[in-house]
Amino acid sequence: MATELDVLRIVSERLSAQGLDYMLTGSFAMAWYVTPRMTRDLDIVVALKETDVDALVDALLPDFYVDRDAASLAVRTERLFNLMHLASGIKVDLIIRKASEYRQVEFARRVLVRSGDLQSWVVTREDLILSKLGWARETGSELQKRDVLALLAGSVDMPYLGYWAERIGVAGELEETLRCMTPPPTSPNSSGSFTPG
Repeated sequence: MATELDVLRIVSERLSAQGLDYMLTGSFAMAWYVTPRMTRDLDIVVALKETDVDALVDALLPDFYVDRDAASLAVRTERLFNLMHLASGIKVDLIIRKASEYRQVEFARRVLVRSGDLQSWVVTREDLILSKLGWARETGSELQKRDVLALLAGSVDMPYLGYWAERIGVAGELEETLRCMTPPPTSPNSSGSFTPG
């Protein structure tokens, strides 16, 4: 039976074959930075236009269940739609990239990772932290807060993190999390400030 990595490889290859830019995010993306927790869902941000929907759906069939109308609606509303890998039952959320300034910056910073025969674009550690802070604020989830603490234990660009946390409204959540950490996180950026470019 196919694993999550198998399904990620299939989806990544088919998105790339259609010339569509994408980025793995969410809990599964954490596996590139910290010890992963159990999950059956894959969350992938994709730069998708309505004119791309038919070609993408056709490329995913017959291995996936995908609703063409739901995909079109997701593009129009900047939401998400689901795929189901029929052989394994693994679900994939395709999240339409939003047009906001931060989401454009986040997407531009994604990194290409390789593991065996898998090659995929993945959200950066800092941007995954920012997303999880937002989810923690919205849901009150202790799981998201624990994920943030685990991610902060690695090398983090703190000036970037602080700049965007302030801009997107999660500075309070970041400060609260940092107070729980001893010692504080390390940063590869020694300048102490972040200037958007």
